[in-house]
Amino acid sequence: MTQEIIVKASSLFLRTGALAAIFGMGLGISMGITQDHTLRSVHAHINLVGWASMFLFGLYYHVVPAADSKLAKIHYYVALPGFLAMMAGVAGLMLGNGSFEPLAIVGSLVTFASMLIFAWNVFSTTKSSAASKPAAVAPAR
Repeated sequence: MTQEIIVKASSLFLRTGALAAIFGMGLGISMGITQDHTLRSVHAHINLVGWASMFLFGLYYHVVPAADSKLAKIHYYVALPGFLAMMAGVAGLMLGNGSFEPLAIVGSLVTFASMLIFAWNVFSTTKSSAASKPAAVAPAR
């Protein structure tokens, strides 16, 4: 008997965000040590798109389980290649290779498409109604 392992989108995003943070910080430390800041745009985008955005996506999907659905998985499988393509394209451009421009453009557009998927998911799972009002919080004792 085989057991199917189900990996939630929240977990995929959180893990990807954590790895991006490590890689982005490592790149930043490397740039500081060598005093070569050629890849500063890549460093910034890894930290913002890879670490901050991916981790925030994961937190949202974890906190709002209804959103951690098939659409969230689609979001992840659009976001990851978009992010990787954008980073590779921007790195190539920053290193002086203009032939990487199409990759940077496509990666950016795919990353934007993934944000549209996320926005759709957020608006679909946070419709306002009287039943969805937050519960009153008891005062701390």
